[in-house]
Amino acid sequence: MAPAPRATSATTIVAWDASGPARAALAWALRRNPNGALHLVHVLDRSQADAEYFVADSTATRAELSFREEADRIRRENPTVTITSEFLIGDPITHLRHLSGPNTLVVVGTHTREGSPVRYEWSVGARLAGAANGPIAIIPEDTSPRATGVVVGVDGSAASAAALAFAAAEADCTGMKLRAIHAWQEPLVWRDTATPDPAFLHSLEQVHQQTLQNSVRTATGAYPQLAVTSTLVRGAPQWALLDAARGAALVVVGNHGLYGIRRMLLGLVSHSIVLNIQSPTVIVNARSDADPGQRN
Repeated sequence: MAPAPRATSATTIVAWDASGPARAALAWALRRNPNGALHLVHVLDRSQADAEYFVADSTATRAELSFREEADRIRRENPTVTITSEFLIGDPITHLRHLSGPNTLVVVGTHTREGSPVRYEWSVGARLAGAANGPIAIIPEDTSPRATGVVVGVDGSAASAAALAFAAAEADCTGMKLRAIHAWQEPLVWRDTATPDPAFLHSLEQVHQQTLQNSVRTATGAYPQLAVTSTLVRGAPQWALLDAARGAALVVVGNHGLYGIRRMLLGLVSHSIVLNIQSPTVIVNARSDADPGQRN
């Protein structure tokens, strides 16, 4: 029998705009914690609100009224969940980033990528994951409730450790298996220029195997009853994770938490996962490793 659900984040915030992706995000958050609490947030872009600021029946007024009605409906349909709501006007990324934190999971929905990848990489989920102060869950619109297992990418970095801590806590509290994946590649200087020495490659592989084993030992040490498998892959980490993501209930990857203009951008691996998202994905910043706590 699976243990009763509890959370890796003390607060769950769902970004709402009544779209299909937002409904998928809400459904995922409710399945994750059917007896807890969540905060529903609708941010009306200021450009839309300002367009009819002096009109009595303005866009902002209509949007807020519609949101309140939607929030009331969601409460009636989910009586076991404590649902609060908040209507804001401004830049969605700015507001959601302000609401994010180490012990807060912000959940946003996203469309499956269609058309130009350049446009998609500036989606709300991708932009927020690069700027947030805490973990961000990005939920694709066509998420399957029958998917199972938690997949996490590990590489020995601080970002990896933060992702592993989140993934292990999530797997433990949901009773799912945790699969840790570590991918490695030969040094770039060898590619297309020389044949790697087999003995050196073997020793390099052993180093990476040890990194993976150390990570798994950390997860099992914190959660002795947790079922953990590990996979060492020779190849690009983003493609190894995307392959493992097929059929997974959750994928967790770390982000290095850079500052300045680069803080708005994700690293290569996390960005590739978000760009090609196929399963619910949580991006955990190195600086926002949330302590496991009571699910809310």
